[in-house]
Amino acid sequence: MPVNPEMLEHTTHTFSTVLTPVQAALFLVLLLLVSIHDVIERNIPDSLQIMIASLILLQFSFRNLLGIMVAMPYLLVAMFGKQTDGIGGGDVKLAGSTGIVLGLPAALTASMIGLTGFVLYGFGVQRYRKYKGEVVKTPFPVGPFLALGSAIAYFMKIGGLIL
Repeated sequence: MPVNPEMLEHTTHTFSTVLTPVQAALFLVLLLLVSIHDVIERNIPDSLQIMIASLILLQFSFRNLLGIMVAMPYLLVAMFGKQTDGIGGGDVKLAGSTGIVLGLPAALTASMIGLTGFVLYGFGVQRYRKYKGEVVKTPFPVGPFLALGSAIAYFMKIGGLIL
């Protein structure tokens, strides 16, 4: 029996219409859990990373697998960075797991948004502490910023702002 291309396109569109909101809701909940866990515990559990990466199964695309490449700069910073409390393995895995869901272009956007927020927040806190006369250097969790960048990039992608 030959496959009708019009029927196949309609079926694909129908599944996409149903699965996108499910994937979006699960992605947001998992990113929120990552953020909370990173702020409180200062680590991101592997189980959350696996759940995020498995969301690709709801809207599978081989192109999205390239999104894992976004984790490479994080890995290099974690391996060769001089700071002991800098980017850690959880942040590297978060960049990779969200990259798989987002795909390479959106994952790059997520990293830019997340790291920009992280730098601005860190700079603001350090300026404020210096103004107050405090010299305490506390490391900030990167996960919540990467999670926020990922959420923004995800909605930009499904809205058509990122290819």
